[in-house]
Amino acid sequence: MTDLPKTYDPSAIEPAIYKLWLDANAFRANPADPGQPYSIVIPPPNVTGALHLGHAINNTLQDILTRVARMRGMNTLWVPGIDHAGIATQAVVEKQLKEKENKTRHDLGREALVARIWQWKEQYGDRIIEQLKRLGSSADFSRTRFTLDEGLARAVRQTFFKLFKDGLIYKGKRLVNWDIHLQTSISDDEIYHETVKTSLWHVKYPIAEDDLFSRGTGASPVAHGRGAHATVRPTHMVVATTRPETMLGDTAVAVHPDDPRWNWAIGKQVRLPLLNKLIPIIADPILVNMEFGSGVVKVTPAHDPNDYAVWQRQKGAIDIINILTSDGRINENGGPYAGLKRDAARKKVVEDLTAQGLLEKEEPYETQIGHSDRSKTAVEPYLSDQWFVKMAPLAEPALEVVRNNKIKFFPERHAQQYLSWLGEKRDWPISRQLWWGHRIPIWTKEIDASATAPIDSLQSQTIRGIQIIMRTVIDGDHGANYVCIPPGHPDIEKEFESQGFIQDPDVLDTWFSSALWPHSTLGWPDETPDLKKWYPTSVLVTGRDIITLWVARMVMTGLYNMGDIPFHHVAINPIILDGKGERMSKSKGNGVDPVEIIESYGADALRFTLTQMATETQDVRLPVKKLPDGRNTSDKFDSGRNFANKLWNASRFALANLAEIAPAAIDEKSWSIPDRWILSRLMRTIQEADAALSAYRFDLYAKACYDFFWRDLCDWYIEAIKPELKPGPRQSQVASILAATLDQALRLLHPMIPFITETIWGKLNEIRPIRGLEGRIDPAPSELLIKAQWPQFNDDLTSEGAEHVFTQLQNLIIAIRNIRNEYKVDQKTPITISISAPGDSGRQILANKSLIENLAICKLVDVSADLPAPPNSARGAASNCDLYAHNLIDSATQDQRLSKRREELIKQRAALKGRMTETYIAKAPPQLVKQTQDQLAEIEAELSRLS
Repeated sequence: MTDLPKTYDPSAIEPAIYKLWLDANAFRANPADPGQPYSIVIPPPNVTGALHLGHAINNTLQDILTRVARMRGMNTLWVPGIDHAGIATQAVVEKQLKEKENKTRHDLGREALVARIWQWKEQYGDRIIEQLKRLGSSADFSRTRFTLDEGLARAVRQTFFKLFKDGLIYKGKRLVNWDIHLQTSISDDEIYHETVKTSLWHVKYPIAEDDLFSRGTGASPVAHGRGAHATVRPTHMVVATTRPETMLGDTAVAVHPDDPRWNWAIGKQVRLPLLNKLIPIIADPILVNMEFGSGVVKVTPAHDPNDYAVWQRQKGAIDIINILTSDGRINENGGPYAGLKRDAARKKVVEDLTAQGLLEKEEPYETQIGHSDRSKTAVEPYLSDQWFVKMAPLAEPALEVVRNNKIKFFPERHAQQYLSWLGEKRDWPISRQLWWGHRIPIWTKEIDASATAPIDSLQSQTIRGIQIIMRTVIDGDHGANYVCIPPGHPDIEKEFESQGFIQDPDVLDTWFSSALWPHSTLGWPDETPDLKKWYPTSVLVTGRDIITLWVARMVMTGLYNMGDIPFHHVAINPIILDGKGERMSKSKGNGVDPVEIIESYGADALRFTLTQMATETQDVRLPVKKLPDGRNTSDKFDSGRNFANKLWNASRFALANLAEIAPAAIDEKSWSIPDRWILSRLMRTIQEADAALSAYRFDLYAKACYDFFWRDLCDWYIEAIKPELKPGPRQSQVASILAATLDQALRLLHPMIPFITETIWGKLNEIRPIRGLEGRIDPAPSELLIKAQWPQFNDDLTSEGAEHVFTQLQNLIIAIRNIRNEYKVDQKTPITISISAPGDSGRQILANKSLIENLAICKLVDVSADLPAPPNSARGAASNCDLYAHNLIDSATQDQRLSKRREELIKQRAALKGRMTETYIAKAPPQLVKQTQDQLAEIEAELSRLS
């Protein structure tokens, strides 16, 4: 046997272990293999970026679930992949094009730009997969998918065709969020808001009434009627706005119908400043809050979502006018301001309003402005022709499967975000004005609509046995035939193009293709063995920020295409923030590169720390520290490295001893209290790990494993049996229990820290290939830990009695150690101890006398009931017993120490009582509740004795 190196060096073992798994095809999945299906699809990272800590925690948790399922004998598939990230990827390449060649996409043309982007993807796209491998991900990389792959593109085309055929896709002019920089629409979910300092401009809109206008546009009131009953009415209305340039697109001003200041003016007109045209005064109780400001609101339907809603409510009463071009300039509808960029137009409009005496005042103002998450620039509400999916028919079934718990969220509270968003059933704008992505499979031909009544008809045609769908729409003076062709028929596409049909230039929203991810990656629309075996998938692990963007849409399309849910569970992992609670980003300089953590700490240390952090909270904080070379790191990962070092060193000790001891038949009659205790604790840990994983409480899984290995196995059991590992009557028994326990611990830990456990497993196989406890722990041998059986709970090995007794002994040993530390007795010098112990406690202490003496470094000279305190003895209490350490102190010092101890116990009692709430008792595992109750009872007993 080659011993484990003295020092654990992850860089020396991780590449070799990963190659070992790959060579063994340990990640490969085959639908023909036996076992219950278990499958996960990766939330595909954007091809534009490297992995960050958000990806690292998400993929660590997926890998834990995948490895556990594989060890449980399930036919396990984890599908990796990458998203083409339409907007983000095109933006990156366009930026490079501008910086290096001073060209725009229009200089290159569509085909050349797309070719450039593919080149960029081939150059940089593989880095994410390599990073996943560095992390230890056990995905089946032979099945890696890209959202623009041929198979996935066919699934996208088929879904679009099906939706169009069912009348669920339509084209319409709608108000959308427009990214001026990238010149494309984006969804509501791709917007973030920032507080911006600006101004609030108060503008005068003259009321168009003959007797008013004959008197000018000043603020002087005008009398109507005669004598004392004359009514004084204003000559103008004042409108407050943060965007004065949009007044060029005003088509009305609105007041509240119940507002006595203005309801007399409903039906009249105002003269739009600067453009000098008349627009109506309308009533709209939804838009206008008469308690706020002047009670008058300008209505710009093409450039404000609230105003757009007014236009929808009052179609026919007011117009809708777009004043912007796609690049954010004022168009011909802006009159003399045409051609100006929006900021320049704002400045000019304010100057002209001031010059004409129409600006009443300007005041500082702060407001929330929507920004594109893609370009980081301010979003413009913009009237545009877009393709939409009707959400109502798709949303209702998707709502129902969550309401009836067919799909469950963990934590459960995240279901509300899903239900709230889907419940709005807002139609989904799916077109993007880009060149990189799935091009919309619609061919259009304009038709003469001048002498035709409005039409909207859907027809099916068959061409050479292939069904195509045509929609004819005539609305006012616009008419068009739209043809949708299923995938795989370029000849039919060319035939329509020869007839003057033109394919739509837009591409589909990236989320359209990723919405199909759970079934498109398994081969749909074909009836593949993969699809039959692994759909629906088992669980989706993702962040809360894409519950609406992605999770809800996958459920809708899964139900629509497959007639079944895409996954049974949705596990939401927390978002990692820096120590100040801010999101990590390169621009802020607070990002932590997971690969750099792997290079400094090792992948296992990274994975362990992130698993500990995967609590049920929404966010977790990771303090960031900058190194002299400019890299960021965090001391949080010390805990992972320390645990790996502990595992390595303890395993080296165990392996060195096991190599010298031959296996022997199990003799349970010879098992000691520590033996029975460690095996019982092992079973409890298996239970806790299983319960935590089934609830996706990864932090509790990590805690259960940590507590068992570090505290139970290393700090107590190994220390307890060290004398018995030397030649003697119990040597073979304790060696067998140590081997079996180490075996099971490695299995428990492997999904979380796979590299180090696989390495130790190989050495354990060399020296003790068979290491079960016959009839109690009977694991099948396995050359590789990744393919080994998951630990099985065996209730026969649980022992409340052994756990109770050993816990009492632990408390006594700790109390003796505390006395030693308090009185600064040298650690190697035994102290003399007497224990006053009632009945059964005394018998157990005597039966385990050598254990206490060994672990507490003491000489136990007397154990009996009602033992008086020896002179000058230091006193302690634990496990309903009084301890006396001989000849350490005088009585005055002892009284002072006992008083201090009493104060400590009172504080501990208060903390434990505070924990024992009704919620804790109802939800906490029973053994934890009982443990807390036992601790309270011991404290009460000790306080009673001290009193």
